[in-house]
Amino acid sequence: MALSNVNINIINGGLGIQPGTGTGIICKVGVSSLGKENQIMSFTDKDQIKGTIGTGPLSNAIADSLMGGAETIYAVRAAATIDGTFSAIKSVKSGTGNITVSGKPLDAYQVIILVTDTGTLNSAAFQYSTDNGNSYSRRITVPVTGIYELSGTGLVLAFSAGNEDVENSFIANDKYSFTTEAPTASIASINEAIDILLDTNLTYEGIHICGESEKSLWVALATRALEAETKFRYIYFLAEAKSSSEKDINEWMTKRVNESSTFASDRVGVCSAFAKLTDSLTGNIVERNMAGVIAGRISTLKVQESAGKVILGSLPGVVSLLPSGINDGHIEALDTARYITARRYEGLNGFYITEFRLMAEAVSDYQYGEYRRVMDKACKLVRTAGLKFKNYEASDEGIKALQAHLNQPLSIMKGAKEITDGSVTIPAGQDILATSRIRVKIGVQPIGIMRNIDIEIGLVNPFLTGGTE
Repeated sequence: MALSNVNINIINGGLGIQPGTGTGIICKVGVSSLGKENQIMSFTDKDQIKGTIGTGPLSNAIADSLMGGAETIYAVRAAATIDGTFSAIKSVKSGTGNITVSGKPLDAYQVIILVTDTGTLNSAAFQYSTDNGNSYSRRITVPVTGIYELSGTGLVLAFSAGNEDVENSFIANDKYSFTTEAPTASIASINEAIDILLDTNLTYEGIHICGESEKSLWVALATRALEAETKFRYIYFLAEAKSSSEKDINEWMTKRVNESSTFASDRVGVCSAFAKLTDSLTGNIVERNMAGVIAGRISTLKVQESAGKVILGSLPGVVSLLPSGINDGHIEALDTARYITARRYEGLNGFYITEFRLMAEAVSDYQYGEYRRVMDKACKLVRTAGLKFKNYEASDEGIKALQAHLNQPLSIMKGAKEITDGSVTIPAGQDILATSRIRVKIGVQPIGIMRNIDIEIGLVNPFLTGGTE
């Protein structure tokens, strides 16, 4: 028999410390020119991008999100199954020569070649722009071979002298232009990259699919979100709508509205906001979807905050909204169609997120991203708390302990002003002995958002009492 003593039994879990939920981390999946495919990479600074994954939609989205405020981004490079393409070259010229293009574009470009000095091969000079003339290269002499590579784009120009009047093959102010489309990944390729993120133990709140897409991808993403939910991974997807190739903005708007009318998911958001943005990697003004910047802003927000919260300030890097001619009527139609859009406010400078919309049904509780984020965080925390009691004794004390532990994360969220209130109810009279199952009902009351403010204002006369004498 051991000697009597003072014994210590150290218990754990009394502090109620909560696990991480991945709040503020939105992963990226997309195509880029470098990097290993289907491998998770971490980015915290824009200087890491070029050397790691090169250029392309994935690179652009990461840079935009970091500019928008994101601190940590997990990214997976998807295999590009469809090469980038370029349009026919248009020219406004007087010279007798010509320019052709070859190669595989690495991104979407709006290329302009402007002749600056008259001449032929090895004497004429030119400048080029890949951002529709917002910025130009230095002055370059046309090579004697006629071959010039547009560095970092995957494109090669071929200058050919005219058969006649050779010295005037290229005349100052001659202009050639063409556009390119970025390489894209198939739905199968995107799903392979998503698999990597769903199988990791890393925590995050959403996945941004970088690059323009159509409804077929949104449907696939909705399926993946439901699949993730069945495996207790509570996430949403952010996709990008198609840009305007139509000459008429109203035609583009109508196509987007019609496209969304046959799709619904409370875990997929689609960004139809486009803009001229300052590219933080190059300093150029570029035209692209705003999903990257918007995801960056969402990453900075508490789960209960609306992405359209005006007091947070305007979005960084936005020069103007696109397509050209877009107005409040177009934005309202797209917002009603449940797209994520951007807007201006009279009296304020800059551009703001209208709402963090999800493509949910009109009767859904999760039409807005902030309610999705609140519920997903609550689900993650409550499930972790409940796991501690799996196979626990269903005594009165055990049931009370389960209720207390389930209530704790809700109390913490309430204290952090992430929810207004939360409740945990365990109905009495359950035959746990026969079923080995206990039912729990949890209610989460979100914080309301002042989306509309109605102010009544009028003049007053302090000497007017309203009566007559």
